[in-house]
Amino acid sequence: MLFVSLAPGVRLAQAQVTITPGPDAAAFASSIGMTPEQLTSQITGMVDGLFQVTNVNSFLRDFQNAQSFSSKGLGVDYASEATLVEAGATFSVASNVDKAYKPSGSYTDPPISGGGANFSLMGGLGLGLIGLDPMMVFANWFKGSASLGQLDGNYQNWGLHGQLRLLGPSRGMSATKFLVRWGGIAITSGVDYAHVQLSSKRSISSTFNVAQGAPVTVTSAGSLAFTLDQTTWSVPLEITTSLRLLSLVTIYGGLGLDFQLGGGSDLHILMSGASLSGKVAGTTYSNLGTATVQADGHVSPSAARMREIFGVQLGIMDVIRVFAQVNTTASSPMLTSLAMGLRLAI
Repeated sequence: MLFVSLAPGVRLAQAQVTITPGPDAAAFASSIGMTPEQLTSQITGMVDGLFQVTNVNSFLRDFQNAQSFSSKGLGVDYASEATLVEAGATFSVASNVDKAYKPSGSYTDPPISGGGANFSLMGGLGLGLIGLDPMMVFANWFKGSASLGQLDGNYQNWGLHGQLRLLGPSRGMSATKFLVRWGGIAITSGVDYAHVQLSSKRSISSTFNVAQGAPVTVTSAGSLAFTLDQTTWSVPLEITTSLRLLSLVTIYGGLGLDFQLGGGSDLHILMSGASLSGKVAGTTYSNLGTATVQADGHVSPSAARMREIFGVQLGIMDVIRVFAQVNTTASSPMLTSLAMGLRLAI
């Protein structure tokens, strides 16, 4: 569902931050040992970083990759040996690790560029009824809306996948006969779709330090327009394996390669005449000036990404299955997602 980076497939129409000094700007600048020109330059850089204006393409690419990454593994069961039918739900969060652990005051890489979230309902059907016992097909889907802070969002994802399990145990073999049992090799592929729309027209207020002990607050007087529309089509190819302890715990892992073959991310920001105020040594300067921000950009998702898959599943009465799964990339920027879910299977 949410959060935010980019390269080929880029179109940048406009990117601009304009600071117009007010009557209190000179006095505030003098109180912190700056010239008015230095203060204007400092505030321009801070507002630029806050909205990622001159870095808008990288901002968008990171968002798209993180949001797409959060949808991986929502609709496929990598742990269970061939079942007849299963259904469940999965929630996941993804983080751009390179940026998520930077301090909140690091405006060149703001926390909003750090991750995404997703949720999906899933179902699986074994093809043993038609003589294709090693094969399963999976489908997942979700559509909804939610607000996060100052952003209103609409979210949708769906996927269709097929899984071929090789060298695994037969369906009738009881797991309780073995302390540890190998689940064979599973090859999974299909198609994933993820779509996110974010928008806000609400007033915002954000504070940053232009010098030690000299915070400046930028407040939009209801004149903020922010829209983000992102779609990603991808084809995953995954090879996984598993080890099962009796019928209780299954550990699994493998590799995945995601071909992100379509989609794009479009951003529009327009904030006019936002007021600037500051405070230093207990004195408030209510009219430092105004800020205007305008940015428009478009990017395509990264073409392909390799990831590692690790997970553990707990079986309860061999029908209820609770699992936690991690997807991670070794490449930079490093992405990591954590998925947790519940499934019922027979």
